[in-house]
Amino acid sequence: MAAGRVFSFVWKISLGLLAVAIAGAAFFVLSQSSVLAINDIVIDGNHVVTNEQIMQAAGPLLRGQSILRPPFDAVNSELTAQPYIEGVDFERDFPNTIIIHVREYRPLVMLRADGGKNFVLAPDGKVLAEQAAGGPALPVMATAKPCAAEIGKIADCEEAQTGTEFLANIPVSFNYQFAELSIADGDIRAKTSTGVNIHFGSLDEYGLKFEVMRQLLARASVAGVPMTIDVSVPARPVTKDDRPPASTVTTAAAEEGTATAAAATDASQTGAAPDASVPPEPGQPPAGQ
Repeated sequence: MAAGRVFSFVWKISLGLLAVAIAGAAFFVLSQSSVLAINDIVIDGNHVVTNEQIMQAAGPLLRGQSILRPPFDAVNSELTAQPYIEGVDFERDFPNTIIIHVREYRPLVMLRADGGKNFVLAPDGKVLAEQAAGGPALPVMATAKPCAAEIGKIADCEEAQTGTEFLANIPVSFNYQFAELSIADGDIRAKTSTGVNIHFGSLDEYGLKFEVMRQLLARASVAGVPMTIDVSVPARPVTKDDRPPASTVTTAAAEEGTATAAAATDASQTGAAPDASVPPEPGQPPAGQ
């Protein structure tokens, strides 16, 4: 009985090993066969990087390779070396097709960098490209000291990192767009696309500051006047009307009126023709008649 059990156990082990060997041999044969060679490459998810650019990098590495053992790591390294590509995922579509799903960086802000050049930055501060005419409409960020920027690398400037962090984490409920951004020693100032100036301060109490700012911007929108909002101390926010004082406007108008009256007096004394835009006295003929 014992010998029979041992024989049965050995037999099962042998069969298992044989099955594994056969499967391995079949896999090897198929991996070397043209039946499962990659002939087609499908690309999706890309918007900035063209299909031609992706195929130029991935095609030579994938075409003709077995779909069972494609060099995905090499293709991933080659594609993510392109500044705009954040990552890629691969999908096999047997027998001969590979699908490349591309994830691109989202352009976030335009940085005024060292040398007077402008560069597009991603949310993590990576430099995606030099801004060209007709590029995406992005907020413009200036730093106290111009940053060094090199395409494909993180902007070498702490202030630029502060600015990208400020923009990248804006709450979904915040329905306003920023047009300008300036950073100096961690202090953030911005201007909305509607012209409201913002003093945000540091990134401390980020969420609370945005909530206070959202409420004050809603009031500014209703008021419809130029305004500065200071939420650098969110518990004590400050708003300032940026219109010139009313007295200044009144004085300017009065001075203009005085000058006009003086000019009319001079004209009457010298016999010059009065301004045709001034209507004649009742019963008098128009000037020049």
